[in-house]
Amino acid sequence: SLPARPVGASLAPRRLARVGSPRSRLMVFRVSVVFFSKSARLVTLANVIAEGARAVEGADVRVLRVRDTIRGEDDASAYDRGILDCAVATPEDILESDCIIFGSPTRHGRVAPEMSAFFDRLAAFHSNGCALKGKIGSSFTEVGGAGQGYGGHEICLMTFHSFFLQHGMIAVGVPPLPVLETAPNATVFGTTISATTGRGAAGPMSRIRELSEEEVKLAYAQGEWASVIGKQLHDDGEMLE
Repeated sequence: SLPARPVGASLAPRRLARVGSPRSRLMVFRVSVVFFSKSARLVTLANVIAEGARAVEGADVRVLRVRDTIRGEDDASAYDRGILDCAVATPEDILESDCIIFGSPTRHGRVAPEMSAFFDRLAAFHSNGCALKGKIGSSFTEVGGAGQGYGGHEICLMTFHSFFLQHGMIAVGVPPLPVLETAPNATVFGTTISATTGRGAAGPMSRIRELSEEEVKLAYAQGEWASVIGKQLHDDGEMLE
């Protein structure tokens, strides 16, 4: 189950009090968790990350999916139940967000082509004054399984980070936690889950669609950490206006 207290709470940096700066309203900032997947496990991971982001006061969090513009979506049986019911991400959603956390399966060491196609739609933001500059970018992935290859998840996550840096975004990974030492496929670049299910080296599975407890902890902490940084940048910007 989800932890009773935010896993990364102790990692949040302390803010200095602003003398004489009234805060009569809650500053709301937007976090979008954007994924492409046909697998419910990666969608579950996206939702756990979203729960971590919601732990931060003022976070308006949405979970959105990337439409398959390569093969189309006529064959609904190719997707686990409920995935196609998720709201579809648009370039405008990305532009309106303060923090975007992207997720995609690792395909032979690469970001899934469906997500790459979505990134191509965001190219205009780069040529139009780097419209995404200063936003928080973070990423997560699923690795392994027939047809997807084995390993390469850090390359996939670094590809996401390369996209963030190209657009002048601020790349955020998993905060330093002891669970990084024991979780399979653990990396600071982003939460990674195995495409396989069942009991294994990770130990007993939680009831959250068979994510391991370690995967849940990393995902929740990553969502919270990205949201904490997004809030600080958003609130500081609001105070300067």
